[in-house]
Amino acid sequence: MSLVWGLGIVVLSFATPVSPALGEFVPPDRGTPGRLEGAGTRWSDPSEAEPRDQPLFDTVRGSCASSPDVNARPLTLLVPPDIWGITLQEYPRFFVYVPPLPDEAKLEFAVTQWEYLDGEEGQEIRDRQVYVGQVSPPEEGGILPLELPREDEEGNPVTPLAVGQDYTWFVRILCNPEAPTSFGPDIWREAWVTRLAPTPEFAAELEEASMSQQVGLLAETGVWYDALDRLAELRSRADEDESNVEQRWQQFLDLVESQ
Repeated sequence: MSLVWGLGIVVLSFATPVSPALGEFVPPDRGTPGRLEGAGTRWSDPSEAEPRDQPLFDTVRGSCASSPDVNARPLTLLVPPDIWGITLQEYPRFFVYVPPLPDEAKLEFAVTQWEYLDGEEGQEIRDRQVYVGQVSPPEEGGILPLELPREDEEGNPVTPLAVGQDYTWFVRILCNPEAPTSFGPDIWREAWVTRLAPTPEFAAELEEASMSQQVGLLAETGVWYDALDRLAELRSRADEDESNVEQRWQQFLDLVESQ
């Protein structure tokens, strides 16, 4: 059963498969080799070390985000099936589907860095908050972009994502922003992001490519977040020459649907 993505964002159906040239996403362990740098030893297997707190995947009964409609989609991060993706950006943009919420509800958006250190008792995991802030959800629900800002709400600089480092990005529905709680009636999602750097050759290839071509290059290299970001920008332009944009967008949503 396919869930509804929201008003104006209905998933399209089509029978023709999308070729890599049209932006087919290839997981990083099967992506085009030799295009990325700064991977270290972990980037191809994010399951080796997990955050201490795992995502809450079910809406809590009584939450302001709960719905009697069994086909209604809950809070959903637009991420690959293994909830881990790559970016080349210092300040990337993420996407989340937000269900219809009461007027007073807010979203909390946070990014956390995870470091893996060798201690006396083995490997230790240390977390450092990079950013946390609140945003307003879409009035009627839908897909919302969330960009890591260069400054926080108080004007303090936000540290950019570092090459080769692992992070999680986190979205939580605050039914009562004045008295938020970690669990209870609130619901949250979390996913991994690792920043890598393009090789000089791949950077030059991206620089010379059109935005439509960039989507294909990034997708076939396994750079999920940047491919999705470019594709979302193409959709917002509604260019008549981009007849395959909706098919490409559908393909990414199908991967999210398979989580």
